[in-house]
Amino acid sequence: MRWGWVVVGIVVAVIGAALLFVPVIPQSNETATSSSATPYVIVSVGGYSLTGNVPVAVSWSVSGSTSVEVLAGACTANCNGTSPQVSSLTSQNGTSGSFTLNQPNGGEVIMGVVYDGSPAVTVTFKITTALSTVGTILVVIGILVLIVGVVLRRSKATAAPAPPTPTPSTQPGSPPPST
Repeated sequence: MRWGWVVVGIVVAVIGAALLFVPVIPQSNETATSSSATPYVIVSVGGYSLTGNVPVAVSWSVSGSTSVEVLAGACTANCNGTSPQVSSLTSQNGTSGSFTLNQPNGGEVIMGVVYDGSPAVTVTFKITTALSTVGTILVVIGILVLIVGVVLRRSKATAAPAPPTPTPSTQPGSPPPST
């Protein structure tokens, strides 16, 4: 077994798995205003995940000290469709908060504010995502490198050493080779 290959494969796979599940990349901030005809925002974070879901961490805050309700969910495809399939629903009350959603591959996330008071309030959503595409690639590469390290051991262990072949100059009693 080539321990170097095995260790590198494990390390690369673990780093890839961490990038699959831990949101580390900040995205642009989104805002929703309660007086708007559409008091919500729809975002689609890029990427593909081996698990089928891209983790999206959201922290939100209200402009001012007014307590509001924030609703959010992940859509399988288009959140604006006639019958969107929404999952990972979350609801929070207050002036700030945070939550994590799992956006399906190719899906969207919808976040909105529920507030009927006056004056209107604006909620700012700070979005952070995982490096799911890079994580997926690193997991696959790590597994392949790990397999190579394991296979190298098996092929070395089964190969028998070849016996040395005598050369004319090494045999006793034979005349020296002519040039």
